[in-house]
Amino acid sequence: MWWIDPAEAPGWCEQLLSEPEQARAGSFHHRAARRQFTSATALLKVVVAAATGGDPFEVRLRRECPDCRRLHGRPEVVGGTPNVSLSHSGDRVAVALCADGPVGVDVERVDPGVDVDGMLPFVLDGAERAAFAEVHGRPARLRAFFACWTRKESVLKATGDGLRIPMADVTLGPPWDRPRLTGFTHRPGLVRTAQLVDLHPGPGYAGAVTVVSARPIRVVELDGLDAFAAAAGETARRKWTGRGGHATVGSNGVGVTDAHRGG
Repeated sequence: MWWIDPAEAPGWCEQLLSEPEQARAGSFHHRAARRQFTSATALLKVVVAAATGGDPFEVRLRRECPDCRRLHGRPEVVGGTPNVSLSHSGDRVAVALCADGPVGVDVERVDPGVDVDGMLPFVLDGAERAAFAEVHGRPARLRAFFACWTRKESVLKATGDGLRIPMADVTLGPPWDRPRLTGFTHRPGLVRTAQLVDLHPGPGYAGAVTVVSARPIRVVELDGLDAFAAAAGETARRKWTGRGGHATVGSNGVGVTDAHRGG
């Protein structure tokens, strides 16, 4: 999986978006939200192209919501593989790819003002709340709460259910333990195949990824700027060898600057 700060994404990201994606980006009222969506979508296409040996300009995504058919559902690569997921919060964008099974990633900025006690009944079931009561001190409770949230949302994104299913229907081990799914009201069999891993998005953030697969997984966290730089170089090479026509990607140059690298 890959991390990037949307403010550091190259200026040519918008060129990778389809017309519907550009329209959706334009629908966001806040510049930060537009930048998050644009950089996440562009990075997703870049890493899918790198994984499949294709051209990022030719990667097509489906985003139809299963309920309303609007373009705000989880992304799927047209053609079926690889499995993908993305998330963004604050100045973190996360993109995950997996060839072995459905994947869900979530990153959240830790909000120090969140009402942890008020949110617990909506996020944790009774047994989980009893375990959570053993966590003492405001900072520790904040970290534990957002660990629970990102772990559960990553599970729900991997299954495709999203927040249409209450988080309390997903049961996890204690927040201080290695993340593991212990129960799922609607999908009890998932306990055997869901693999959860905590991520390293940096100070002030929490993140987790879930892969649904019977095969063991290994999560590697990479710098999205490196992926963009490689894509620009490959596109320029194709231009000069006559195999591509997207000259504008390389025309502004892509300088790889210091960026947060998880893990």
